[in-house]
This record gives sequence, structure tokens and C-alpha cells, in this order.
Amino acid sequence: MRMLLVPILLAGLAACDVSHRLGTVPTEPGQRFAALPVDAQQRWPDPGWWRAFGSSELDGLIALAAAGNRDLQAAAQRVAQAEAQTRITRAALFPSIDADLGASRGRSSTNNGNRTRTSYSGSLSASYELDLAGELRDVAEASQLRLLGSVFEEDALALTLTADTADAYFTLLALRDRLALAQDTLDAARRVLGIVRVRAAAGQASELEVQQQLSAVSSQEAAVAGFEGDARRQANALATLLGRPAGNLTIATSGLRELALPPVIAGLPSELLRRRPDLVQAEAELAAAGFDAQAARAARFPVVALTASGGLQSGELSDLLKLDDAVWSLAGAAVAPVFDAGRLEAGEDQAVARFQELAAGYSQAILTALQDVEDSLVLVDTAERTFALRQAAYRAASEAYRIAELRWRTGAADFLSVLQAQQTAISAADTLTQADLARFTASVSLYRALGGGWDEAPAEPLLASIRARSP
Repeated sequence: MRMLLVPILLAGLAACDVSHRLGTVPTEPGQRFAALPVDAQQRWPDPGWWRAFGSSELDGLIALAAAGNRDLQAAAQRVAQAEAQTRITRAALFPSIDADLGASRGRSSTNNGNRTRTSYSGSLSASYELDLAGELRDVAEASQLRLLGSVFEEDALALTLTADTADAYFTLLALRDRLALAQDTLDAARRVLGIVRVRAAAGQASELEVQQQLSAVSSQEAAVAGFEGDARRQANALATLLGRPAGNLTIATSGLRELALPPVIAGLPSELLRRRPDLVQAEAELAAAGFDAQAARAARFPVVALTASGGLQSGELSDLLKLDDAVWSLAGAAVAPVFDAGRLEAGEDQAVARFQELAAGYSQAILTALQDVEDSLVLVDTAERTFALRQAAYRAASEAYRIAELRWRTGAADFLSVLQAQQTAISAADTLTQADLARFTASVSLYRALGGGWDEAPAEPLLASIRARSP
């Protein structure tokens, strides 16, 4: 992938001689990510990527976040500010017209005595600056591109918000799964405690075994209480993310097992990164800086201003529209900088340097985005393999616990082996739930890195709209 806007901007900045100092990102348009095979059909990001998890509840939470999140609302107002600023800069391209209506009344002394006189006047004036060097146009184009940048900034925030909401939701469901497993384990521990007490009453178990199992039950009760508190706090965090008061959120889904885990499509092309809103925002900012540099250069050329004015004056309001007393004037002026101690040249150098800074930052952002995707693919692969291994470990630990309890009941093993097998099974179950959560969070991480999910229809890139407006 190459920096898409550089050819356009360099054409406008040829006089600034910045082309030889701008590099390109060392990737090619056909490159695919190394972590996946290369024989899959190309697909494109889907803005509704979270629906792939098959949860209507998550869909509703995303909608609540989009409507209630305060950060997203602030971003929308920044877009409104940028839109207003664009209208302000666009207005400079058109003439300005002012109207003036007045009335005055005065008294004067004459040979015939005092005389009161009323006078009415009306005038219309227009002024227009000829944008010969294109400065006003370049400023307006830069403002328009910054408006686009603010829109994509809002999109980037929305993507982050949906990813954070999904992560918080999955974390809550995982805590509920861990809580359910802890409760099941507690029930089993209490059952074993009952057996130990019965055997102790019959002289088949010692008081030491009773106390050991009591300790195990108490520890598991503490674990249950801890998971209950963690789940409530996570629900509060999710509510705040949605813009709702803490404690004012009900989640119906009981755990991750009710959701689907979408598969990763092999051979994802690197062009998917063109859909990341943060990259497109950086692209728009880079283009705006190019127009800024052109405007700074145009400021060094002469400015031609045209003015026209006309007016009427009468002692009677009914005669104000008669042309007998009309006056008018036309004027033109050219102003050129002669000596400014290098101020305008320094302004141009500053704008070009800003353009180069953003170009370097844009290149680095692409490299970082590529790394984000590769890292996320590694996370997805590692999480999937880890989950499979944790599943096998959990099955083995559960079977070992069952066998140890059976051997203890028949007197073939001591109670210590039951306790050890019990703790191993508890740990394996909890670790399995965390590994399941890691699969979901890794999937969200990949969606976030790619700017969304997968869809066959690519959106029109920003480059096309920029080319349509470029001089």
C-alpha cells in the first residue's frame, strides 16, 4: 500500500519542492497478511461487524452506546463546528454586500427663523477579492478536508466505542460463566463435605479430613462472592460506557456459550486497512496540509480587491427611490507585499514542514496499522489453540477428580488426593473460561484493527472525493 494522496498533493506543491523528501510505505497493494493463507476470497470491512457474534442483545447495547455515549456526542459537535468553519471559509470566495438605510433630523437658523430639516439616505456597497493566486480557494479546500477529517474522527471513535462495548459485554458474560462454574464447584464441595461428615460420624474419616474440606468450601464461597462483585462492577462499567447510570443496566444473556464466535476469513488483503477511519482521517489531514502549503505560497502574490457603492439621499422619504440624487463609485486596488522581513516566506516554510510532518506520521500510522492486524491475527490463532488445549486439560482434570473421589470412597486413596484433584479441576475450569473469553476479545481486536468486519462490497475511498475537488 502506498500513500494514496502524495501524487495529488505533490502536483500542487511542486514549487515547494517536497516530493524528494516524502517516502512511501514499504508494502504493495496486493500484499496479504502473513499470519493467514493466501487462497481465500477477498472481502471488505462491514460496519455492522458485531452482528457476526449472533447476539441481538449486543446489537441493542451498541445502539444504546451510539445514542448515549458522551464522548461520541462530543465528537458529533466537533463535526458541527468543522462544518460551520467550512461555511465561513467558503463565504470568502463570494462577494460581500452591505446595505445601509438612515434618517437624520436637525434644526438650523436662517434669516427667516429656525428651520427643522429631515434627511433620508440609502446606500448599497459590494466588495470582492479576486482570488488570482488561489489562496482563498486553497483555504476553503483545506477547511473542507478538515471537515472530512472530523467526520472520520467521529467514525474512529464510534469503532472504538463498539469494540469497547463488545469487550465489556464479553467480559461480563465471562464473569458470569466463571461465577456459574464457581457455584457448581461450591455445590460439589458441599456435597463432598456432607459425605466426609457422614464418614467421620461412622469412624471412616478423620476430623482432619472434615476440616480440610470445610476450608475448601469456605475458599470456594469466597471465590463465588468475588465473582459476584466483579460481575456487578463490570455491569456498572458497561452502563457508564453506554451513557447510563451505574446499576441501571439489565443483561439477559447468561454466558459466552450463548454466543457464536465468527470465523476468521483466510487471506485478508492489506487493502482492508484503507477502511480504517483513523487512517482515512490522517489522509484527509495530510491533504488539508497540502492545501495549507499552497495557500501560504499564494499569500506571497498580489491581492486585487474590487469595491462598488451607490446611494440615494432625499429630504422626503417618498423621493428616496428617485435617481435624481443618486451617487455611485467603483474602485479597484492591488496590494502586493514588498518587504515583510521574510514573514510570508517563513509561513510557507512552516506549512510545507507541517505537510512533511503529517506525511511521515501517515506513513508510520500505516505501518502501525499493519502491525495491529498481524498482532491481532496472532492473538486469534493463539487464543484458538490455547482454548483447545485448555479444554483437553479441563476434561482430564474433571476425570481425575471423579476417579480420585471414587477411589477415596472405596478406601483405595486418601482424602488428600481428592483435595488435590478437586483444586486442579477448579483451576482448570476457571482457566478454560478465561481462554474462551480470550477468543472473543481477540476477535474484537482483529475487527478493531481492520476497521470493521467483512463484507463483499467495498465503500468508495476518500481518494476519489479528494481527486474530484483537487485543483
